[in-house]
Amino acid sequence: MKNYVFDGEETEENKDDADSASDDEGFIDGFMDEEEALECAECGGAVTVEKKVVKQIEDDEYTFCSEECAKEFQESAG
Repeated sequence: MKNYVFDGEETEENKDDADSASDDEGFIDGFMDEEEALECAECGGAVTVEKKVVKQIEDDEYTFCSEECAKEFQESAG
């Protein structure tokens, strides 16, 4: 999307970009405040507290984002 500034005034397009940039910064700040960001051992996605699945597989503990990823991981591990 092109942004246009005439005589120092922002157009609607430019204002939208400024608003979304501040929203992104807030999201990133909130993510950075987390004590520990967990990653799914199967898909590499972020693990939320609500759906967190922890499995003990051969003396190692793995964290998954869902039961489906845990199942796929166990199947591929043998």
